[in-house]
Amino acid sequence: MKVDFAFLCDFATAAGKLSALGIGFESIVGKQLPVRHPHFCLVVQLKTSTVEAGVKDIKVYLIDADGKDVIPPIEGKFNLPKAPSGTESIGRVVMEFNGVQFPLYDTYSVRAVIEGIEMVNIPFKVMPPPQKPNGQAA
Repeated sequence: MKVDFAFLCDFATAAGKLSALGIGFESIVGKQLPVRHPHFCLVVQLKTSTVEAGVKDIKVYLIDADGKDVIPPIEGKFNLPKAPSGTESIGRVVMEFNGVQFPLYDTYSVRAVIEGIEMVNIPFKVMPPPQKPNGQAA
């Protein structure tokens, strides 16, 4: 099993084909602390041999720069379907995060552990708005 791609985005669905908006953001901007972000998604596409296909355990962590949980880890199962023909199967996971509160301007990361192995690590920053030349927030 290997990760074909993984990213954070504003919204995603994987009903049939994958659809995503705001793909690959690297930062969340907030005017004041704590920063509450209304919604974002983790998208992971995996490829596996037909031998490895089947139901898999997943645990997703949202952690701060010190490795502490921002929210409790999210646990679940997903199916990597066996391909009707050929030797590789594709499976997709879309995980939604709603109303997450970030206590500090800092670096955070979303990590996905599949079958006990960390397969995804996506860092991002939570930061204040950029300053205008006169020192005011943009």
